[in-house]
Amino acid sequence: MKLKEYLKNQFPNDLARLKFQKPNSVIQNNPDSFDIDQYTIYFGGMNWENIGQDINHIEKEFYEHFFLCLFTITIIDLTIFSHYRDYYSIFRNKTRYPKFGWSGFRPHYENPKKLLDIPFQKGLLRKDKIDIDEYVQLFISETNSFLESNLNQIKTVDFFNSLLTDKDFQVSENENSTLTPLIINKLKENFGK
Repeated sequence: MKLKEYLKNQFPNDLARLKFQKPNSVIQNNPDSFDIDQYTIYFGGMNWENIGQDINHIEKEFYEHFFLCLFTITIIDLTIFSHYRDYYSIFRNKTRYPKFGWSGFRPHYENPKKLLDIPFQKGLLRKDKIDIDEYVQLFISETNSFLESNLNQIKTVDFFNSLLTDKDFQVSENENSTLTPLIINKLKENFGK
């Protein structure tokens, strides 16, 4: 199955089967104070400690597709939240994506790169099974399509430039052998960075 077909047909079901955690009642009763809404749910836990539970229903042949799609929705959500806050409520109402992290005394969010780096380190994600060009082109085209249809105030080039210059999306030394630099470099090639 091609990545685009998986994204459209199977990923929504796989995503819905993750183990989610709602914020505690104090946070839920004060959503504005914690920058959440009534639909906010979390998956993963600290350093994706729940990865085993989160992938136990995913067919192994689709691990790479699942990790890429999970990374994509998380990075898009965080980029809109961090760089286009005025439009986030529109985005949120359209997507209601779960948050990668956990909620204790307050919400905690993990860096989305961990959605690729941790499975890679555990041997669950193989670079040789991923067509980086195919993934990056799908990432760009799906983002462009969503923005044009729902948030035409945000230009695709501006979105990706915001993502590529975000300090949390830079490659660290311990990530050099992972998939993340390949994706970042391919995005930079597409956006002249």
